[in-house]
Order: sequence, then C-alpha cells, then structure tokens
Amino acid sequence: MDITKAGTEPVMVKFYRQYMQVINDVSYPPGSLLVNQDVQNCLYKYFFDATQNKFLPPVRYQARILKHIIQEIEKSCKDPEEDQVSDQLMEHMAYLTTIPQRNDSDEAQELHVHSYFPPLPLDQQGVQPVLIKEARNLLSRGNNVGLRTWEAALHLAWHLTVQQPDLVQHRNVLELGAGTGLLSLLCAGQLQASHVLATDGLGHVCESLQHNVDLNLENGTLDGHAPPAVRQLDWTDGPEIDQMLMEANQSGRRYGLIIGADITYHPDILRPLAELLSTLKAAFPETKILISATIRSDTFATFVKICKELKFTVSELPCIIPDGLRYCGFFHSVATEIKIVSLDR
Repeated sequence: MDITKAGTEPVMVKFYRQYMQVINDVSYPPGSLLVNQDVQNCLYKYFFDATQNKFLPPVRYQARILKHIIQEIEKSCKDPEEDQVSDQLMEHMAYLTTIPQRNDSDEAQELHVHSYFPPLPLDQQGVQPVLIKEARNLLSRGNNVGLRTWEAALHLAWHLTVQQPDLVQHRNVLELGAGTGLLSLLCAGQLQASHVLATDGLGHVCESLQHNVDLNLENGTLDGHAPPAVRQLDWTDGPEIDQMLMEANQSGRRYGLIIGADITYHPDILRPLAELLSTLKAAFPETKILISATIRSDTFATFVKICKELKFTVSELPCIIPDGLRYCGFFHSVATEIKIVSLDR
C-alpha cells in the first residue's frame, strides 16, 4: 500500500514506514494531527485493516502502538462533540485485547514480514519496501546469525541508497554473507543493479534467503527487475570458489561491486574472508569492495589488519544518519558504532 496517495502529512508517512518495519522507538505524530477524523480513517486503513494490508505487524506490537495513539487523541480532544477516537480504532483495540498473548520467548522466534522502506522523500509516491520474513527479536547465536537483519546491513543500505547509489546501478553485485537478503534485494530492485548474486555459507540461511527473494517477486517490490540469484558459498571451499569464478568468466559477468555486512563477527572467519576478498579483487581488478560492521569487539580491527597484510588499502567511509524527517527509512540504532570501509589496491 502507498500511504502517500492518502495525501497525508510527511510525519504520518515516516510513522507508517517505522511501523511497517516494526521498530520500537517510533516517532508518533502529534495529538493535534491524530485527533483529525480523516487522519484516524487513514490510520485505520493503512495501519490496522488486514483487508487492505496483508503484512501488518504482530498483534502485540499493533496493540502497543494503537494504545499510545488513542491516548494521544484523548489528550488532544478539546470539544467532546467534535473530537473523539473513531469507532474503527476503538473497535480494533477491543479486538486486539481479545487475542491471547504468547509468552515472550515464543513470540521472539515467530516469523513475520517486515517492510523496510528505503530513505526516499516522504512525499515520493510508489516507494517500494524490501520485504523480509524474519524473527526480528531472535536471540541469534551460532547458526542463527543469518536469520535476522542486523544494523550494519541497514547502515550500508542507507549509505548505498543516499550517498552512493551510482556504485550499484548497472553493475554486477556480489554479496558475501547475505543473511536475510536485505542488501541484495535492495541492489536488485531499488538500486537497479544489472545482476546480483547473494551468497551465504549455510544451507538453511540460503533457503530462508530464497524465500525472501520469492516473497519480493510475488509482491512486485522489485519493480520488474531481475531477482538476486542465491548461492551457498563457504569461504574456505576452494573448489566452489574456483567454480564460481569460472562461471563468471564463462558468462562474461564481471562483478563491479562486492559487499558484506556484519560478516566479521567471529575471529575464525577473518582470514578466510580477507583471502577470499583478495582472490576476488585479483579476478575483478576494477571491483569496489565495501564492508560494514558493528564494532562490538576487536574482531573488526583484526580483520582490517589482515587486509592490510594482504596489501589492501582500507579507507573508512563517512555515513552520518540525519535527524528528524530527513531520516525517513532503513531505521536502525547507531548507539553501538558502525563502520563502513572500502578495500582497494
């Protein structure tokens, strides 16, 4: 659904994008706006009516958001005859309270479709989200790390969309450790790559990734562009890497951009990753390499050190997320430092 066609205020469009991404700290519109009956009708249609929007957030999240909306409207009512909460919103709140709540641990494992809107102008019509089915609050460990979208992926997605879209457009893109596929789907659709190959080392992650590719295809969010191809790729599997490079050579496909987000978290994979990047750079000398990482420990510094040993020049790229209405998509926390680096030689 395209809320911009409702002719509503930009603050409502931002609120909708945050709500559909299911983030915790949404920017609520002021009560003076919410009290308007046309705005309340818009809220019900786009935020809560399952007949209009098949990818609504989880019930508990809906209830929390709607409860706050109702409180803000009630506080802003000045004329009881004119100002009131709409029957539709009140009835939906009553309906939500009748649905039994699951315990927190079960709910954290449940898969839902999250709509990640790119940070394009709030009055721009036809902006398509990247649809990702995931358990966003999954406590990821071991083989689960690729089953949710991490902040470093959103950070790089914001950077590519706002600061360097030309890096992607009409290029062949290879993603390492693609996880849920957010970046690959963004590159294939909104950023108009010529071809995208999304790789991950784990079979079950690749299966989940393929489901997300199919989800976006089925719902037309790629705007007619070719979907990413999905391939399992172990960074230590020399024959498989050779096979991938041979296929690229036979098809004449030169990868112009290689990306990876939150793939430097474990010390055991740092050297295989750096050596793979070295092999890829040798095969495609003109390629650009961008790696994004949340700085949680010293593993990223170790990765950079290994890359320099392999004769890479490592350059940090600025990426400053704006405040207010200019921050209008791919919402994520930067409370923990996130770095984006370019590798070249």
